[in-house]
Amino acid sequence: MIDIHNHLLYGVDDGADSMEESLAMVQQAKEQGVRAIVLTPHYRHGMFAYPKDKIITRYRKLKPQAEAMGVTLYLGCEYHVNSRIVEALQTGRCLTLAESDYVLTEYEFGTEYSYIYEQTKKLASCGYIPVIAHVERYECILRHPEHCLELSHAGAVIQINADSVLGMDGKAGEKCCRKLLKHQWADIVASDAHGTENRASHLGKCMNYIQKKYSSDYAELLFSGNPAKIIKDFRG
Repeated sequence: MIDIHNHLLYGVDDGADSMEESLAMVQQAKEQGVRAIVLTPHYRHGMFAYPKDKIITRYRKLKPQAEAMGVTLYLGCEYHVNSRIVEALQTGRCLTLAESDYVLTEYEFGTEYSYIYEQTKKLASCGYIPVIAHVERYECILRHPEHCLELSHAGAVIQINADSVLGMDGKAGEKCCRKLLKHQWADIVASDAHGTENRASHLGKCMNYIQKKYSSDYAELLFSGNPAKIIKDFRG
């Protein structure tokens, strides 16, 4: 499996606090069958500053240790969308996923669907591929999961969280995810892991569930095939 949404980089947001916790999260992911992880520290104006120099420095310290454990790390960002997202990406203020054209985007719970659609089209028109993080958290998608089909046609990749699929983040998100999976409107399942206990990774359990409930072929796309398109140099 490949996890393209994870907060195990220590001391840069609300994820791992220390190098030790980062490595414990790597080990936890490995035991579930994860072989590559994109680290996605938050950028959210007024909440998470995305200290790029610190992020790169700590990533470079962590990467060889993770690789010695058998897990390849890549770097990215979870960008809380605002009007300056294209400028931030074009200037290198914030990073795309694994140096690709894919961008992990998130929104407020109550964001209007029209704004999500507008920003998706804007990013696509500038040559980016927006990966909409945990779509099952947004009120407009909870009410109308079929919006994900329109977002896909606009150029987006639809990402859902493993915990939501498993019902660990509430019934509403679980119901939404299962409708997306039933119609195959979801493209990627990621962990959105923040620690080893609270908000830990449950990708392995989720993959097993989707294989049994839906199909092995669809599970392969969600956990490996589609994420591998983001990490072009990954060979497993």
